[in-house]
Amino acid sequence: MSNQPTILRETAHWVALNKPPSLVVHDVPGEKHAGSTLVDWLRTNIPAITTNFDAADPRPGIVHRLDADTSGIILVAKDPATLQALQDQFRERSMQKTYQALVLGAIHADGEFVGNIARAGTDTEHRVKRLSFSWDKHEAKPAETGYHPTNHYVDQAGHTYTLVELYPKTGRTHQLRVHLTDAGWPIIGDQTYANKESRDASQTLGLTRQFLHAVSLTFQDPITHKPVTVESELAVDLQAVFAKLAISQGGTA
Repeated sequence: MSNQPTILRETAHWVALNKPPSLVVHDVPGEKHAGSTLVDWLRTNIPAITTNFDAADPRPGIVHRLDADTSGIILVAKDPATLQALQDQFRERSMQKTYQALVLGAIHADGEFVGNIARAGTDTEHRVKRLSFSWDKHEAKPAETGYHPTNHYVDQAGHTYTLVELYPKTGRTHQLRVHLTDAGWPIIGDQTYANKESRDASQTLGLTRQFLHAVSLTFQDPITHKPVTVESELAVDLQAVFAKLAISQGGTA
């Protein structure tokens, strides 16, 4: 599977990309990533990024981010004015995002996760990992995610799974992964938030990265002011998982 992004849709002012798994979006300031990043690709392949943004900008044009091992749609602005307009939509929650995830366990009804997310701790490991809190913990930020189950599956080992659509209303780090884990439905393949059962199930399915893909993004074009919807098919490695599963009795939720 290619480690290079592909262009899904492009205008003179923005580009929507399909990000593959294992590709980091940008370096953290003061900490150079060992491999190439999405920003490196942008500077090489999208001339406007080099022309319109400062060379020292660590995340030129990046409207929002995806975790390294989350695949799917990411939106990039080609100039600062468009970046501001798109980020405003993101902050105002008018940008509609849909993800698909395969989780361990059976989800039978629509619902919503609401909580506060913060770092798990201050050491190296816990600065990466996030936890959800039902109370107003210091430095915790509110997070909301809607969800809708679409199909149920079983594997030969007897594990039960749900394919679920997720609709984040906020954009906290690891938000979807944390919310699902806290609800008792860890994402298959997630190496950070796995429990023993989900780790065993992930090994059964041969998946070593989280089954999480940004499948749809709807926003208003800052120039035409018309709604735009960009869609992305599940990544190939995620599609391959279904060959190892059978639709459980009841099928669609």
